[in-house]
Amino acid sequence: MIAMARDVGPTPDRPLSPETIARMREVLSQYVASPADQRDALGVALCDLADEARLKDIPPEHLLIVLKDLWRALSIVRDAARDEEARLLQRVVSMCIAAYYRA
Repeated sequence: MIAMARDVGPTPDRPLSPETIARMREVLSQYVASPADQRDALGVALCDLADEARLKDIPPEHLLIVLKDLWRALSIVRDAARDEEARLLQRVVSMCIAAYYRA
């Protein structure tokens, strides 16, 4: 089976701030190193990320692309066991979606 890329529309005109990207990179790295200890910090950072995305009219699918790109760029992720990395990424994506759509 061949996976087909979906068209998620044009790239938003107002990207996430460099500060937000840097913070997410740091929080994600800390989370991978110690998931249980960093869950709350990750949740706060994802809420802030989602708030900025909504403010800038960045659709959730674009936000997830940015988040997954940040995730894959982490050296600590590349060194993790595949099943553990996949489980952690799934949790991060679920938390991000929940943060984006929270009331």
